Amino acid sequence: MDVYGFPLSQGQGSAGAVWISDEGDGAPSNLKNIMIGWDNDGFQSTGCINMRCNGFQPVKGAAITPGDVIDHVSSPNGVKRNLNLKIIKNGIAGDWLVYCRLDKDPELIGRFPKSLFTGGLAEKATGVMFGGVVSAPITKPTPMGSGYLPTDVKSAASISNIQLIDENEKAWPVTGDLPKFETNRNAYAVTPIVNGKFFYGGHGQPPMA
Repeated sequence: MDVYGFPLSQGQGSAGAVWISDEGDGAPSNLKNIMIGWDNDGFQSTGCINMRCNGFQPVKGAAITPGDVIDHVSSPNGVKRNLNLKIIKNGIAGDWLVYCRLDKDPELIGRFPKSLFTGGLAEKATGVMFGGVVSAPITKPTPMGSGYLPTDVKSAASISNIQLIDENEKAWPVTGDLPKFETNRNAYAVTPIVNGKFFYGGHGQPPMA
């Protein structure tokens, strides 16, 4: 996924991520998520991120650690920097292994031990999502992705080379479209998946009439 940065103010947050989830019985209190990606000053007062989360075990000497600052980010109309991610379940220990690298093939950076989870996520994921999310006061819309709507694919953020990994650790490329969720497509939108790639994002404000 492309990574971007914005000069955000207090209370604003923007992120691009992959979510591994288990919805349990459907009650919000039973939802369990692992979220891996890039984040701009979001979740400042709620939730638990980076190394402030109990339980994540980083690999000593890994090239990247949750919470590291990405000094040089993508330019909407120029060079793109890519955060390459892979999340798999270890078949023997049952831990969720996180692989990540900037602009290179992902390497193991740490794990979420199986013991952190109860119910479904201890054994498998029931859902996988990927895309962008923002948080902000309604009076201060926040950019998502690169800040451009995906109608401009030269400038919009993208996620590509999407693959799902089965219990035998075989990767299956996602070649067709999947269901999408947009809260306000005039402000933030996503394109269909074509050959394992889609564009997403927006400026957070409806277009002028």
